[in-house]
Amino acid sequence: MSDDSPLGDGTQLTTAVFGVPVGGLIQVWTDKPTVWHLSDPGAFADIAGSGLISRTQIRPGRYREECLFDEESGTVVLEDRHSAEHPESESQIGGRIFTAAPPSEVFGDPWEDLNVAIFRAAAQAFARHELIVIEPGGWDDSDGRFCLIVAVHDDGADQIILETSPAPSGSELWPPTDQTDHQTISAPASEDSLRGAGALAVEAISRWGVAPWDVTITYVVPSEAFGE
Repeated sequence: MSDDSPLGDGTQLTTAVFGVPVGGLIQVWTDKPTVWHLSDPGAFADIAGSGLISRTQIRPGRYREECLFDEESGTVVLEDRHSAEHPESESQIGGRIFTAAPPSEVFGDPWEDLNVAIFRAAAQAFARHELIVIEPGGWDDSDGRFCLIVAVHDDGADQIILETSPAPSGSELWPPTDQTDHQTISAPASEDSLRGAGALAVEAISRWGVAPWDVTITYVVPSEAFGE
């Protein structure tokens, strides 16, 4: 970050993970979860899920984006995932600094924001040969509730597969099923089917008894998580 950073000398930054930015809000997990209103939610949403932000590994091959956070000032720092080379042959980590305040209201439709964020995160993850899992946020691995979205090449055709647990029984969007522990559907890969997967994921997540800012996206590198 540049020398003209607005961070004061006494700022104490703590490593944190964060949820999906929705409704102008972001949830941050340090040793406890807190919800904040971002001063520039659009710019934050543009970089979240891009693959450019520093990550933390929660299990082999499973990563969540992380930030540096100061609760007293409401400062959120998104560090670049990779260092940049400078003419002096030194490496430097860059980043973006955001300010946040305690939430007073929710803007727009946070569930639709979550839908858009899932679509964008999945599309960019697929380009990196990753898959995504949407699950309750925090430092711990999933508690069993999840929506997995993956692109695969099978029998000469590209497919998008969506699996969720528990099964969203009674949903008007998901096909009827007798299963209760999980449900899996697939469709030929296209932009429309990926957008549909986002809508189906949101439908399933809305039944978990959580707010849309309570969930996060885990990025899975298959070669690390499952082996070659």
